[in-house]
Amino acid sequence: MRNFLLLLMFLTFLSCDSNNQIELDGNWIITEMTYDSESVYPKTLNQTIRIIYAGYENSESITFKVSDSTITLPGFESEHLKTEFTFEKGKLKINSNHSNSELELTNKIFNGTYDWTFSNIEKTLKLKSDKTYINMISQEKIISDAVDKVFDGL
Repeated sequence: MRNFLLLLMFLTFLSCDSNNQIELDGNWIITEMTYDSESVYPKTLNQTIRIIYAGYENSESITFKVSDSTITLPGFESEHLKTEFTFEKGKLKINSNHSNSELELTNKIFNGTYDWTFSNIEKTLKLKSDKTYINMISQEKIISDAVDKVFDGL
């Protein structure tokens, strides 16, 4: 009985939603975004490949690559912006100070230090800076849910 209770506690611990184990690598679909408390949404120009998911048509994404600390941001009537991010004192810092005038609005909106909330169960990531709020869902989760729906119908 004692071993069973220990096993049960261990399994419960493993299934807990933990903010300390963020799986950042990959594409994150933006579901909501505000700047200065006003709803905004990026529109990247000249996208070469675009995958459309039911319920996420015309969606934009942010791509994190942890191995080299790069982030690819969607543009605001501009091209994508590839820049760097860091984790400092439990906060995510996006360094998007590029001098290109076409990227001025993108820099203004994304540049900053963000508090973050990650849900390992829902695979959502929320970033909040002084002026910008971004709510995202993992592209992996969207694909997984779509595949589950296909097999639920069988």
